Amino acid sequence: MRHRKDLAKLGRPSAHRKALVGSLVRSLFLYDSIKTTLTKAKAAQRLAERLVSRSRRDDLAARRYVNTYLNDHKLVAHLFKEISPRFEDRNSGFTRIFILGTRQGDGAQMAVLEMTVKGEAKKTKKVKSTSKSQAKESDKSKTKTKAKAKEKTKDKSPGKESKKEASARKQASKPSKPVAVKKKGTPKQKSK
Repeated sequence: MRHRKDLAKLGRPSAHRKALVGSLVRSLFLYDSIKTTLTKAKAAQRLAERLVSRSRRDDLAARRYVNTYLNDHKLVAHLFKEISPRFEDRNSGFTRIFILGTRQGDGAQMAVLEMTVKGEAKKTKKVKSTSKSQAKESDKSKTKTKAKAKEKTKDKSPGKESKKEASARKQASKPSKPVAVKKKGTPKQKSK
């Protein structure tokens, strides 16, 4: 009987399995999204959900509990200070899995495991830096377009044409020559 045996063994001994799942969860908390096989993603999702729900409590016992799985004090602090405040209004559903398809080499089912609420702090920094650079580029492009417009108005004084316009007008006025086309068909027959 397999009652209450819901743990995926992942083809590894228990120590290797714990290390693998812990490593996946550490990567998930660092990067907010990881790509792995579907069974590994499901195993990592269980642990990640437990650690996030425990981190919402924010006391010494919870920090020690989370540290037994993550083994990194900086990552524990990151989880408690930056990740858990994102989920204040949720009781569960901190992560989600998207199924990608099969892997080319062995046909394993691939998936993306990610946090449901992404960090806004990273997005605002990128937006600020790109908006400044875009503003500088738009100022440069405006000055370039103004300079080009001035040049065009100088060139288009009455009675003058630009070289491109003159050559285009000459080519339009010339009659086009017919092009000889070879006909593919039956070879010429000999006359008797």
